[in-house]
Formats: sequence, structure tokens, C-alpha cells
Amino acid sequence: MPASPDHNAAAGFTLIETLVALAIVAVSLVAIAALMGSSSRGSRKLEQHVALVQAAHNALWLAFPSRLTAAQMQSGETMGHAWRAQAQPLATEPGASAWTPQKVVLQVRSPSGATMELETVRLFRRRTE
Repeated sequence: MPASPDHNAAAGFTLIETLVALAIVAVSLVAIAALMGSSSRGSRKLEQHVALVQAAHNALWLAFPSRLTAAQMQSGETMGHAWRAQAQPLATEPGASAWTPQKVVLQVRSPSGATMELETVRLFRRRTE
């Protein structure tokens, strides 16, 4: 049976239906692009934070000297990050041990300007006088 002329005229999409479909596709693409952009910014920020923490670890355990006098300040650079550390003695009984605890305040600055401050306590061998 041949197709009626009314049937052929109603086949396909109208111009409005096509524009609505294109608008939905455009909104979906914009949402996907925004999600990918925020995801890449978040991962870049996370990478920078991990590099800052690794530089602080290297400064504290590898570059920082193991013997300091009271309230001595040291500074240096590790992994391209500048660091500054200051050790301050904690109140302890004199002569009670061969070790003395000292509060260490470490500040690390990345090349981009981000900073991190870390406070910890380390044991240092007591100086014999």
C-alpha cells in the first residue's frame, strides 16, 4: 500500500523539537566541562599540597640537624621549597636524662607561595658541659 501524502508530511522533527534537543545537548556539555574543570583544579591543588608536605618531611628529617642549641634557628631549601625551623627547649628537670625534648616549629614555603607550618617535638641529646 502506498504511503498517504499526510503521513509523509508529518514525518521527521519540527524546528522547535530540534532546537530543544540542541539546547539540552549544550547544557549537558557545559555541565560536563564544568565538572572536568573543577576536578582538574582539585587534583592540581592536591598535588601541590602533597609536594608541600613531602618538602616539610624532607626538611624535618633529612635537612634539619640532629643537634641544636636552645632556640637555634635553621633555614634551607629542599625540593625547591624554602624552609625555616626553630627549636625551643621544653621545661624538663635538669640532668634527669641524656635527652632533652625541644619544640620544633617548621615553616615551608612552596615556589608558588603556599605555606605550611608544622609544630612537633623532637628529642635531642643533652649537651654535656
